[in-house]
Amino acid sequence: MNREALRATAHNGVVQPVRGSYGAIHVASHLRRRPIVRPWNVLLALLVVGGGLAAYFLLAGAFSPQPSLRILSPASDSVVAEGKTSVTVEVRNATLGAGPGRLYHLHYYLDAIVPVVSGRSAIPTTGAWASTVKTSYDWDIRGPGLHVLAVQLVTAEDRPLDPPVVAAIAVQIPKPAPDTPTKTSSANEGGC
Repeated sequence: MNREALRATAHNGVVQPVRGSYGAIHVASHLRRRPIVRPWNVLLALLVVGGGLAAYFLLAGAFSPQPSLRILSPASDSVVAEGKTSVTVEVRNATLGAGPGRLYHLHYYLDAIVPVVSGRSAIPTTGAWASTVKTSYDWDIRGPGLHVLAVQLVTAEDRPLDPPVVAAIAVQIPKPAPDTPTKTSSANEGGC
């Protein structure tokens, strides 16, 4: 009897309560309101959204470490002899190589202004430079005074990275000692 009474009192989707045999209000089980937010639904939504954001940032490179470069030798502000000077570097978070893909190489600079403008060429207009995938390069440094050695990590198209990855040091070549006249002994000196 409760079902028929309930159906009879439903108007436009609104259920009117019907008193039962003991005065209790009965509502059909399929018409009861259930909570919209359940703990399992919230947890599932957080996992889906959080996993999507993590994947986005991981694929976009937001969590990948930036490439870095460090000159290992010679030491900054060191005195080096005129002639061959070997520059050795350490590269992190970048793959050196030639060919397709995101491979990088190094530009070594001697007494040059290092070009670091993004999208422009990394080849300087002054000074000497060399391009290689090796982490060591030998310079033939001539002339006394201060010399600047720099290294830059560049793209396969010879463009600086954004932000630029550059390391530079200064080395000193000492002035040659002046020729001091040496006293030569002669057999005629001191008389005999």
